[in-house]
Amino acid sequence: SNPQWITIKSVKGNPVIIYANKPLPEETGEDDKAQQALDEYLEKNNLRPTVTIHRGHSYFANSTIAYMAPSSRIVFMGSCGGFHLIDSILHKSEDAHIIASKQIGKTAINKPFFQLLTEKLRNGNSIDWIPFWKEFKSKASVEGFEDYIPPYKNLGAIFIKAYKKSMGDEETDG
Repeated sequence: SNPQWITIKSVKGNPVIIYANKPLPEETGEDDKAQQALDEYLEKNNLRPTVTIHRGHSYFANSTIAYMAPSSRIVFMGSCGGFHLIDSILHKSEDAHIIASKQIGKTAINKPFFQLLTEKLRNGNSIDWIPFWKEFKSKASVEGFEDYIPPYKNLGAIFIKAYKKSMGDEETDG
């Protein structure tokens, strides 16, 4: 770890490395400088994150998306109204599996998701969303859980992906 972010590494199972930003002052721009430094570190070390998790306030969500790696395959928007950012996420990572809240993001839901996902990855389990969601629900069954939309029910993302694929197919046919 360093003054700008925290690094957490698994000690058993498959290697899982988590880079988490520290809560630095926004007013002085330290938060943005830290994010830029992390971005540069990842690039310099040829690291391609495959999971992006936003668990803070919604007014920071656009910044998370701006710094999100195009290699992100799982994107969790655990902030209020993260569901409305689907298009922005898919512009950054066109095949991302998006989990987002339609209403209020809650720590009591975000934390179990993060823990379960990390454990599955560390154990080498593939992420099959329907059984994953059932297990997740058993760990985070609190008010507001139903406002979180899993990738297989995220009709907005499914539609946008299908539309882009259709438009891409038309471009290659003509």
